[in-house]
Amino acid sequence: MRGIKRIYLAAATVAAVAAGAWSCAGEAPDIAKGLARQSFEAWVAKYAPEAYANPYKDIYIEYIERGPADAAVPVPDYTWLTVNYTGKTLDGSVFVTRVDSISRRVGQFAYTTHYSDDFLQFSSTSSKLCDGLKQAFERMRAGDSVRVYIPSDKGYAYAMDINAGYAGEQGVTYTHLPVVFEIRLDAVTTQPFIWERDSVQRYAELRWAGSDYSHDTIGMYMRIVKQNPAGDPISKDSMVYVYYEEYFMDGFLAATNIDTVARKWNVYDSGNEAGYEALAVQPSSGENATVNKVLYIAAPMMRKGEVAEVVTVSTWAHGDAGDASSTPEILPYQPMRYKIYITDGDRSESDTE
Repeated sequence: MRGIKRIYLAAATVAAVAAGAWSCAGEAPDIAKGLARQSFEAWVAKYAPEAYANPYKDIYIEYIERGPADAAVPVPDYTWLTVNYTGKTLDGSVFVTRVDSISRRVGQFAYTTHYSDDFLQFSSTSSKLCDGLKQAFERMRAGDSVRVYIPSDKGYAYAMDINAGYAGEQGVTYTHLPVVFEIRLDAVTTQPFIWERDSVQRYAELRWAGSDYSHDTIGMYMRIVKQNPAGDPISKDSMVYVYYEEYFMDGFLAATNIDTVARKWNVYDSGNEAGYEALAVQPSSGENATVNKVLYIAAPMMRKGEVAEVVTVSTWAHGDAGDASSTPEILPYQPMRYKIYITDGDRSESDTE
């Protein structure tokens, strides 16, 4: 890595000297840009010859694995991408990753981070996609794994929109610098709502086969896993107390108000005891709920003392826009799973077993 740093720093110094010494201010940036591009290409030729042999527009692409020839391809401003990635500077410093093992290696791992594929729109306005990445997706198809080398003028002029859980090493500067991305494009879809609805339906049909379950027309599937025929029925105007576990589709815990579950997942917050109290729910007030509306919809279909499992599209969870500021991050069109406990009041030990 020392050799890499020397080549890059020397080129940057030459560019800076040229820019400072040039008498015509209008031409100095062009000279500096040209030198920066030459040093970038020299670096790629030396350290990534396979990529250097495969240029596309302003970038170089090294194919690690190719998807099927007939696989879907991204279309700008039209498709949504399921993609995993790690971004680095030329000296190997990580500034963003969605891989837990890399996050551990750079000392940024957190139990509250859901290390998974990103789901983003291939858009000209996406702050996650620099120009170089947009060019790369023009050459990719679902199933491809690539390493993309991007020059500084096609990288990031401003910091990309990174959820704190996916940040790389502390103090890494990557704006106005050439960068390298390792990308795996897992899926491409033009209809994200249908994609999430189908994933919810598949989950219920495969996991709950042979069980009695119900569903609505939007995309919520529900089954009672602990019945209490003697329990009081719940009306729209009833006030009931709810404990819940919320999971992503892969089983990663997103949220809970059950202290024992939080401890099990190493996310217990000792400074937020109120967060582990039963949630008072009146189904009729669910019309105004913007998050976890599923709790208000499920309650009237249960009796007090019962436990239900629910899997639902984002409409009844966090909305199709998701919540990038939450911990863990909620992606757009994110289907979710729930385990819902209806109690009469304070939870007993048996309520959430």
